[in-house]
Amino acid sequence: MTRRSLWLVVAMLCCPLVVASSAFAECAWVLWQQLQIGSGGWSLDEGKEIAFQTKPKCEKRLKGRVQAFAQATTGPRPFLVCLPDDVDPRGPKGK
Repeated sequence: MTRRSLWLVVAMLCCPLVVASSAFAECAWVLWQQLQIGSGGWSLDEGKEIAFQTKPKCEKRLKGRVQAFAQATTGPRPFLVCLPDDVDPRGPKGK
């Protein structure tokens, strides 16, 4: 995926959150990741903390993870995003 495509995806994911941010002010936030290789599906971030009381705390952790991946010279770099705890990027669960 090119850098431009990645930024486009980030912008598309963030725009609804900006509009609805006041609606989610009271909920917890979860740090999700999507690996570029393998299944390509979403999973919870593998860091020590994955759920946060506020969006700024989640975003702070996200920035730390991005910096850690930038310093790593090997291995895939996942796409990371903070979402409200009631939003699951894996989609609806079927029965």
